[in-house]
Amino acid sequence: MPPSEITDEHVGLKAGATYSTFDLEQAPSAAETREAFVLFTVIGFSYLFSCFALLQPVDYWQLLFPTFNAEFEISWVYNGASVATLLVLLWSGAAPAYVCRIVGGFAVILVTMVALPASHFVLTSQPQHLGMVLGSTALVSVATATVDGTVLSLASLFPTGGMEHVQLGMGFALLVSALYRVATKALFDSASVVPATMLFFGIAVLTVASGLVATFRLLRLPTAQRCIHHASKSQVIDFGILRKIWRHEALVSLAFGTTYVVYPGVVTTIPSYNVPALNASGWWPLLLMTLFAASEASGRVCVRRRLGFTHATVWKLVFPRLLLIPLLVCAANGIYLTHDAISIALVMVLGFSNGYVGTLCVIVVNDAVDPHEQSVTGMFASLCINLGIFSGATVSLVGARLLGR
Repeated sequence: MPPSEITDEHVGLKAGATYSTFDLEQAPSAAETREAFVLFTVIGFSYLFSCFALLQPVDYWQLLFPTFNAEFEISWVYNGASVATLLVLLWSGAAPAYVCRIVGGFAVILVTMVALPASHFVLTSQPQHLGMVLGSTALVSVATATVDGTVLSLASLFPTGGMEHVQLGMGFALLVSALYRVATKALFDSASVVPATMLFFGIAVLTVASGLVATFRLLRLPTAQRCIHHASKSQVIDFGILRKIWRHEALVSLAFGTTYVVYPGVVTTIPSYNVPALNASGWWPLLLMTLFAASEASGRVCVRRRLGFTHATVWKLVFPRLLLIPLLVCAANGIYLTHDAISIALVMVLGFSNGYVGTLCVIVVNDAVDPHEQSVTGMFASLCINLGIFSGATVSLVGARLLGR
């Protein structure tokens, strides 16, 4: 059945049924809650893994485009399309069509992730490959942004913990993709770029498929059905809510923007000062990226412990992170901070704080609004995360150009 034909009734919602806010006062069982959290984790992991499948195979892009660095184009197209998509979804002003958006988005990602690697054996010229890669990137970005905004909106309606588990899944997507890069570099020789990349895309397709299966299961849970039904009947996006949450959403953008000013560009240019051989072999930047991913996932796990921070005080964690920017720039340029232990510590702090502070900023926004407004905060959170990433990447790119890198 085409995604456009899937409706609420296909996942078990009764068109004529009525539900109270959390008949929604009818609390889900502990078993159902645990299952929902696992499914949210799988969904968050799967749709974001497709993003890293586009950004991680650097050696494959170098093989296809040996005369220029295609990563900048891929990154810009991806981030720009994500922000544009989320703006359009919010500007529409309607309640999210949860089923169609999530299932349809996964279907588009799945088809695109099959078509992109297959095109390697069909297309012959560099312009054709570039058009296919950037076109696929745009499609995946639009679909991922649609799924992201809608899943976060749905998670915001669930009992406390739904949003946390989506964010946790996202963190594991980064970690697993980084570990896979390590594995392919260790197991495949330098001449096996194409087979290694095809395997990577194959894993990405299976991962996205698992997310689609998890989505169907989640949408059949009674709590999910009640949440979707209630939201579809009562929720219209009101931009007036921004008066309540703009400061909090600005912190979300700042938290993620701070990270992407220095990640991955600055992080991957930090040299090994104590073991120079790691620079020539390419293992040192890969090690730093993997440490960042592991630390980031750890931060997301630890967010369950809020340590007393609320939507009114989380800024105390956000602003000190700005100090990491000059410190990492100094480490990358050999200014004072010229020891590998310092570089590792800074990267791990950057990763852990991005996972913990970024996720906490997203979660606590719900505390500043009424229950019926929470699905809207999820969509705004998704937009602000992407705005932060896009802004940080822009600052990083401008800085690199000014420094002639």
